[in-house]
Order: sequence, then C-alpha cells, then structure tokens
Amino acid sequence: MRLPEGPDVYAAAPSEGAPVATVVVGMELFGVTAWVRKVCERLAAVGYAAIAPDFYWREARRADLGYDDQGRKEGFRLLGHLTREGVTADTEAALTAGVALGAGPARAFAGFSLGGHLGVLAATRLPLDTVISCYGGWTLDGGIPLAEPEPPLTLTGAAAIAEHNTTLLGIVGGQDFLISADEWQRLGLRLQQAGVRHELIDYPQAEHGFLCEDRPESYDVNASADAWKQMLKALSKLPHGS
Repeated sequence: MRLPEGPDVYAAAPSEGAPVATVVVGMELFGVTAWVRKVCERLAAVGYAAIAPDFYWREARRADLGYDDQGRKEGFRLLGHLTREGVTADTEAALTAGVALGAGPARAFAGFSLGGHLGVLAATRLPLDTVISCYGGWTLDGGIPLAEPEPPLTLTGAAAIAEHNTTLLGIVGGQDFLISADEWQRLGLRLQQAGVRHELIDYPQAEHGFLCEDRPESYDVNASADAWKQMLKALSKLPHGS
C-alpha cells in the first residue's frame, strides 16, 4: 500500500483477531525484498501488525534489489540519500499504519543490517517500546552519510533511548564483516553507561546476513532459528493495554 504523502509500505496482519502490537520491519540495504515481506508475514502469523516501509521512496519507489554487486552498489547509492528526518517520518508513518490495522498501542522496530541501524536511529528520536537490531552496522563508529556527523549511539543518542524507556535487543554473528567483536563489546558498554535496558546476543560462527534464507552463502539455519526465538521472546514482552 502507498500511504498519503508518504512511503509505500508492505503491511501484514493476523488473519484472525486484532494485532497485539505494531512492528516496523526495517529493510536490508536491498530494499523491501521478497525476504523482508516474508518476515512481515511471519510476524503477522504470530499476532503482530508488521509494516515494512520503503525508506528509499523519495529517491526510487519500491526498490527491490538483487543480492549481488550491482544491487549492493545501487543500495549504497540510495542509502546516501536517506536523512534522519526522513527515517523518523517514515517510521512514524509505519506506526500509524499499524494502528489503522487495529494494532494495540505497543510499538516495536525489528531491523536487519541497514534496517538494524534505522531502528536504533529511530529509537533516539521516537518513543519505541522495543528495538531489535539484527547486525545493524554503523551505530557506534559511523561509516555512512546517515551516521554523520555523529552516529546514533553517541552518549546523547544512547541517553535518548534510555529516556524513551526503550528495550534494545542486539543480534550479531561472530564472523560479521561489518561489526567487529571490539565494536560489539563497546556497544554494550555504551548502552550500559546510558542506562538502556538491553540484551546483546552473538552467534560465534554466523556471518553477516545469517537470518536471510534467500542468501545461501551466509544463511545459518541453526543461528537463524535461535535468533527468531529470541526476537519473538523480546516481542512477547511488549506492554499490553491502552
């Protein structure tokens, strides 16, 4: 669906009953791909309104890029056009779409790679109950235009997440080329220092992108299965009621 004055979103909701909460699904670098849509359907099947906004929409509508060098190059080009204000607005639009589907008041963001970064960024600006950042890079040391002049997890950014009372679940593979073990450790210290409720889980043998079964070169069936259990456990703790 296309939202008025906003992004296209892929929306999935339970087949029966009202969704218990809204989960914004943050896309990988490659856009709202078939795999991202499957993530939405998987979350909807267990009771959530899952909304995946096309964060690239201001530059290219409905980008769905291949998992190859050409797709990666185009993804980084589109990533270069993202702004913090745009990410915030699109996250808000996705949350509103969840409410329109009848979802309860709880608000979560589950993001993958680039989407993991977007979720952490959104949490510094919006009151989210839970953020799940799966191998979300550039949050602590920067490295992309969106993370300049300062990445999301400065002391100020982490303090904002704590102020919003957001719980953060971080998931990474021990063989991730984007996030070193040192950065992962420092990230935990930053969250602890700021008083952010968090849990960081690493899978020692898993690579970047290990949750995506459409990328067989990095998909890890065992790590993926456990990570999904951890994600659903985190979402099950979302607040209920008005």
